[in-house]
Amino acid sequence: MGRQVNLNNSRRAPASSPRPAKEPKEPREKSKHPVLKFIGRTFATLLCLGIMVGSLVAVGAVYYVVQATANDGDLLDLDNIELSQSSTVVATDPDTGAQVEYETLRSSNSHRVWADLEQIPANLQYAFICTEDKDFYNEPGVNFKRTIGAMINEYILPIYSSKQGASTLEQQLIKNLTSDKSASGIEGALRKLREIYRALCLSRTYSKETVLEAYLNTISFTGTIQGVQTAANEYFNKDVSQLTLWECASIASITKNPTNYNPYTNPENLIHRRNFILYNMWQQGVITEEDYRNAAAQPLVLAEDTSKKNTSSVTSYFTDALFNEVVRDIMAKEGVDEATAQNMLYTGGYTIEATVNPKMQTAMENLMLNTGDAYFPAGWHEEEVTSISDDDVQVMNEDGTPKTRTGDDGTVYYYRNVRTQAAMVTLDYDGNVLAMVGGLGQKTKSLALNRAYSVTRQTGSTIKPIGAYALGIEYGLVNWSTMLNNSPLYLKQDMVIRDEDYCRKNGLMGMSDTQLKAYPNAWRSWPRNYGGNYGDNSDIPLWNGLARSLNTIAIRVGDLVGASNIFNFVYNTLQLNTLDPTSDVGLAQMVMGSQTHGVTPTALAAAFQIFYDGGYTTPHLYTRVLDRDGNIYLENNATSYQALTPQTAYVMNRLLKNVLYSNVGTASGRYPNSNGMESFGKTGTASDEKDLWFVGGTPYYVTAVWWGYDAPYDMTNTLSKDQAKTRTCVMAWKAYMEQVQANLPYKAFPAADGVVERAYCTQSGLLAGPNCPSRATGYYRADDLPDTCNYSHSSGIVAQTVEPDTTNLDTD
Repeated sequence: MGRQVNLNNSRRAPASSPRPAKEPKEPREKSKHPVLKFIGRTFATLLCLGIMVGSLVAVGAVYYVVQATANDGDLLDLDNIELSQSSTVVATDPDTGAQVEYETLRSSNSHRVWADLEQIPANLQYAFICTEDKDFYNEPGVNFKRTIGAMINEYILPIYSSKQGASTLEQQLIKNLTSDKSASGIEGALRKLREIYRALCLSRTYSKETVLEAYLNTISFTGTIQGVQTAANEYFNKDVSQLTLWECASIASITKNPTNYNPYTNPENLIHRRNFILYNMWQQGVITEEDYRNAAAQPLVLAEDTSKKNTSSVTSYFTDALFNEVVRDIMAKEGVDEATAQNMLYTGGYTIEATVNPKMQTAMENLMLNTGDAYFPAGWHEEEVTSISDDDVQVMNEDGTPKTRTGDDGTVYYYRNVRTQAAMVTLDYDGNVLAMVGGLGQKTKSLALNRAYSVTRQTGSTIKPIGAYALGIEYGLVNWSTMLNNSPLYLKQDMVIRDEDYCRKNGLMGMSDTQLKAYPNAWRSWPRNYGGNYGDNSDIPLWNGLARSLNTIAIRVGDLVGASNIFNFVYNTLQLNTLDPTSDVGLAQMVMGSQTHGVTPTALAAAFQIFYDGGYTTPHLYTRVLDRDGNIYLENNATSYQALTPQTAYVMNRLLKNVLYSNVGTASGRYPNSNGMESFGKTGTASDEKDLWFVGGTPYYVTAVWWGYDAPYDMTNTLSKDQAKTRTCVMAWKAYMEQVQANLPYKAFPAADGVVERAYCTQSGLLAGPNCPSRATGYYRADDLPDTCNYSHSSGIVAQTVEPDTTNLDTD
């Protein structure tokens, strides 16, 4: 058996235990440059941050635009945007009876009349589309390609040679509808962001046709003109539906720069722009080459020249008054302030059915131009004021400096030359105001001082018939031939009426009536007649005293009626509510017409309506106001009622006829020649000829005429006593009536049942008896006839009345 070897004792080195195998290493790439490695890491980090920031910005931008446009609901409601348009005044054509447009109410910053898209010619639609937004029908409200390019050009790198416009029609419409107009910098960028969001919303909410209609009706042109309908009317005197191709292109040309392309001031620029638009339309296949060349060859022919256009927006005095009346009624209906009501009327698109007679208004305006002082003498004089306006005729020194005076308190006073002014207004007997002019000469601005409608003046003797005489007849206190004494109601020795001049000169103004009893000369007889006389102490019939406008007779009638009764009647029944309930309740105010403020010509003319058939209707300038859908929004709040019995009205009508037709009347012989139609009237003169009046009526119309200075001033200081007469007002009325009634059929005043003609005794004023040697005819209420005269005239029981003094005719 072989030898066993003990390996443990072998001389060989003992074998070591096996080592574990090493894990293979991953092959290494070649190391990069450390700078490139840093840049790479930085870029990756920035990219990640940019994505994060961009996401946050996008979220923030969305949140911002949503919040910033949260209140856009009404602003961008295109279903109601049609409401924002000018209101129109329509009138009845007196020849055809048709409703015609009379005037348009426009504010100082907008004038818009709406047109449906169906009315707007396709050529006009595409004139805008081809030039402003040729992809209009194919884009979602925003052209992102143009928008990104414009933003890069504006904020990063100028890649275009000029500033680029990227706005679609939706975006331009938003600019028209909002006041969001920031154009540059951060605000400009935010505005653009809001605009894009709004445009996208509009595009999702409304059809392209709705957007285009709104755009074409809100685009701005020169001046206050907005919308293509208004532009067509203003520039070419056409409805928008009647525009030719070249006219369509002309209108589309203006909006790019209304100043540079103003058709009146820069017609050559406009023609170049127009032809460019026509070229675009041809190139985009909207029109043919022949259409393009024919239209481009057309001259620019406008409806009016520049001078006419500058004054075309000046509204008439009638429209001014109408505007104020409707504004007041809107305030009452809606419970809003005046500014809000005005804005509603300017932008509400209302149709106002006015009472104006356009032919009468034009006739009155032409007369009141007063060319060459044909009717109303000027009577220039200097007036002291604390400031001078652009309309004033300032008084200058010889060296060219303003004439001034410095008061004790340091106030500087200037001087201006002023002339007389006048006002005229005509109504029918239903209270409709047919014509109104509130000043002399050419009207130069809208909502100017309207003396016919809003300025109150003392009435003078024009108040006598509507108060004292009418109520005296109505109450049965007097009649046509009642004999009244032509002498003062109070004598000096009665110590009832103060002599203001004497008291002022002698320092007695502060004394009481009791203290003044010690001064006999501090009193005077009252009243005096015009010219300063106290009458002749004769007995004269009522008709004569009224025709001659004798204060002594009117005061006696007023004393019988009672001043308080007169005031209540004219203030409440005849609505002369500018009279003062505290200080205008005496005989001097209610009979002599020396009120605190007085009344307006419109209110006074309305009061004289009662001498037609006794009825009174509140004067009004419109019948209805319709909203844009044709629904009734307002109806005038005029009231109608019987102020006098028809019998009293007819007797008064006959009495006032004597003012014009009798040989003693204050306007004797100055009635209009109108196909034999009769008329009535009453003159009036305030103290010191500061206000002169005439109110005249015909079977068709009643008209009030006022003449004086804006600041009350004695007209005899500037005009001769022969000029400063009420006949100036009478003659203007006569000329006007003869014109407006020239072609009207004959008409008579309505005769009232219960009024009879009777002969009366001119000595007693009673119905004439068989022994009365002198008779005349009068008009009486059948239920209030005077007794029959049975005096023996030869016995002298009744004094013979003297011939009337006619030296002061045509003065009151």
